[in-house]
Amino acid sequence: PTTDDRRLPLVLKEAGGFVYYVSVLGTTGMKSAVATDIDAAVQRIRRHTSLPVAVGFGIKTPDQAAAVARVADAAVVGTALVQAIEREGANGALDFVRSLGKAVRGARQAIKA
Repeated sequence: PTTDDRRLPLVLKEAGGFVYYVSVLGTTGMKSAVATDIDAAVQRIRRHTSLPVAVGFGIKTPDQAAAVARVADAAVVGTALVQAIEREGANGALDFVRSLGKAVRGARQAIKA
């Protein structure tokens, strides 16, 4: 979110594999991402590169992961997974990952329909 249109081509010139878009400012796990901001940012990035775009930071719920999956190539969920492990242990975290996967698959299937 801090990279302006002048700097973006310079950053992307050195990028390879995929572009990781940090969706919120601040410390990971502290804020939630806003879908409308992500949509605009991913569109802006896509105007400058054909690389896949992964979005991370601020994605805490299956609904947020699905919203990201509608506009980006990947949704990165880190802190929320660590918190699920802390709260619920491995089995609870596995359930959380399954719910994320189900939400993302549903979002992707809706796009294809």
